[in-house]
Amino acid sequence: MMPRKAPSVKYGCSTSRLAAFFREQCPQGVALRQRHRPPPQPAATPQQVHEQWPLHSQEGLRLHNQAVATICTIRDPLGGAMMASRAFSVGAPRRWRSLEWIEVRQVLRGAFSDWQTLPDELQTDHALGLAGTASDLFPGQLTLWLAGLGVAQRFMRPGHPTDQPHIARNHRTLRDWAVDPQSAVDGHHLQQALEREREVHNHLYPSPASDCGGQPPLTAHPELLVPRRPYHPGWELGLFDMHRVYQCLAQYTFERKIDGKARVSLGRQAYSLGARLVRERGLSTVRARFDAHTAEWVLSTLDGEDLLRCPPKGLDVRPLTGLDPCVVLPAPARQLSLPLFEAGRGVRLLLDS
Repeated sequence: MMPRKAPSVKYGCSTSRLAAFFREQCPQGVALRQRHRPPPQPAATPQQVHEQWPLHSQEGLRLHNQAVATICTIRDPLGGAMMASRAFSVGAPRRWRSLEWIEVRQVLRGAFSDWQTLPDELQTDHALGLAGTASDLFPGQLTLWLAGLGVAQRFMRPGHPTDQPHIARNHRTLRDWAVDPQSAVDGHHLQQALEREREVHNHLYPSPASDCGGQPPLTAHPELLVPRRPYHPGWELGLFDMHRVYQCLAQYTFERKIDGKARVSLGRQAYSLGARLVRERGLSTVRARFDAHTAEWVLSTLDGEDLLRCPPKGLDVRPLTGLDPCVVLPAPARQLSLPLFEAGRGVRLLLDS
C-alpha cells in the first residue's frame, strides 16, 4: 500500500495548515466542527423587594446527638433580608438524605406566612426534589405548586454557584453565628438559634449586603414589610389556580417509550394506549403534550398525528397543595372601603374574607 504523500509546501507544518491538508486529502476522517452553544444567561437582577427569592440548602451539618441536619434558607437579594431558615434532621452521618419537596414547600409556606406575601419568582438549583428527575424534564411537584400560586420557578445555571453569592454568604453567616456547641446539640436547639439569628440579622445587624449601606435590612428597606402579593394560609386555596398549572405543563413536549403493557409514563403516572392500537400502528415511541384548554394529555405519533386523549392522573389541588378543599382555614379580617350611593360618602366595612 502506497503511503500518502506528505503535505506540500503550500500547506506548511503549522497546526492550521495540517488541518487544511487533512480536510482536502481525507475529509471522511476529519470530525465535523461542533458549534458551541452560547452559555445560558444569568437571571435578571431584581429591582424590587419580594421580586425574587433564592432558595438553597446547606447539607451535612453534624449535630452532637449523632444526627445530620440540612438548613434550608430563603433570602431576598435586594433587601438583604433572611426570609426563612429551617433545619431538618435528615439521618445519621453514614446515611442521610436530601430534602423532599414537601419539606421545601413547608419552608416556603412558612416564609409566605411570616412576610404575608408571595414573591414573583423563586430561584433554586436543579436538585431532584426541586426539579423532577435527572433524566426527565417533566416539571416536579414543587414547580407545579408554585405555578398554581402564580410564582415562577427559575433555575440557576449548572456549574455557576456565583448566581447565588448572597446565599453562600448567608450560609457562612448562619454557620458562624448560630452553629455553636450549645446550638448544635440537636435539631430543636439549632432551629431556635436560627430563628434568633434571623431576627438579629433582619432588625439589628448593620448589613453590608445588597444596598443596605451598613444598615439593618428592615431599616434600609422598610418596604420588606409591605406585601407585594398578599398571602395568608387561609387564602391559599383561593389563590391557587389549576389553570396556571395546566399552562405550565402546556409549555413542554415529551417523548415516551411504550412499555410491554402498551403504557407510557407521565409524571410517574401510567397511561395506556391499548395493545391493539400499539400493535396495529407498530408504535414504540409516542409524543405527549398537555392541552390546557381541555385539561387533557394528547398522545400522538412522532409525525404529529393525534392518537389518544387522556384526563390527567394525580394532578389536582389536594396532592399539590396538601390542603383539603373541603376544609376552610380561618383567614384574617380585611378592611374594604365601599361607597354608599345614597349618601355619596365612603364607609369602612370590616369583612371576614
